[in-house]
Amino acid sequence: MTPDRQVLIVSTIADVATDYVVHGLARRGVAHHRINTEDLPFSRTLTLSLGGRGASSLAFDDHEIAQPSAVWYRRVRSPSRPSEMQEGVYEFCLQENRAALLGSIASRQTTWMSHPADVWRAELKPYQLALAEQVGLRVPKSLVTNAPDAIRNAFHTFGPMIVKPCRSGYAVVDGEERSIYTSRLLAEHLEFVEEARLSPAIYQEQIPKRYDIRATVVGTEIFAAAIDSQSDPAAAVDWRHTANPNLPHLPIELPSKVREGVLALMQALGLTFGAVDLIETPDHDFVFLEVNPNGQWLWIEDQLQLGITDAIVAWLASK
Repeated sequence: MTPDRQVLIVSTIADVATDYVVHGLARRGVAHHRINTEDLPFSRTLTLSLGGRGASSLAFDDHEIAQPSAVWYRRVRSPSRPSEMQEGVYEFCLQENRAALLGSIASRQTTWMSHPADVWRAELKPYQLALAEQVGLRVPKSLVTNAPDAIRNAFHTFGPMIVKPCRSGYAVVDGEERSIYTSRLLAEHLEFVEEARLSPAIYQEQIPKRYDIRATVVGTEIFAAAIDSQSDPAAAVDWRHTANPNLPHLPIELPSKVREGVLALMQALGLTFGAVDLIETPDHDFVFLEVNPNGQWLWIEDQLQLGITDAIVAWLASK
């Protein structure tokens, strides 16, 4: 790989998973350049040169990247607003910066893990559910709505229910970013169901669990783990909600039909990488919940030595 043929990584300062991949590329001697999106536009510059019938060029500060061999679109985070900058000016700068960054990288003829347009679309959970059902995966009975009467009706027809966001799993409350977990919808919550008009959500039948399943996909490789969420009451509905560092995990092989469905879904979504969440029921059926196009994996790798980081490094290095 020539110096101008290098892996370009778009990530954030605090993403430890990116650190692991960067170290893996360095050990292999693979040329790479990391862009932490918090650095743009206040700490670093971006320049894309086009036209004049010459070769186009892309540079971050003085580091030119003529033609990336691959781009890993990992994560994007906005920089903090300078205290002297007005909110409206800050929002304008962020929008222009994001358009310049993604537009400039998208102008390169390269291979993506995964393309930003595909990642954005794949983050839409109603879209995921529809595609998952089309490729043959079982999905829960679901209702995407902000209509109070529809929610009341589903509560009386679905049986036990859960509610989850349509896209974002985070909200800023009192200036702090907080996680929004999947939660049970109980009878007493119907007293406040008129407030659901403010924002649509996904309402689903609650599927009985034997295990939660996290299947991390890299290309056509699947690294699947069963999470014994039912051993901890705090993790029973959403395993991410527990602070228990010893929640049992074990490596598994997905049934061939489920494996084929997961790979078909990834192809339909246009994703090279994804963290797919499923449920294994007490009857050993598998039910699709959602896929995170840029999900975490290090804790599973640490517990089970699954080799996910090495698979990502190998995929990027092969391009």
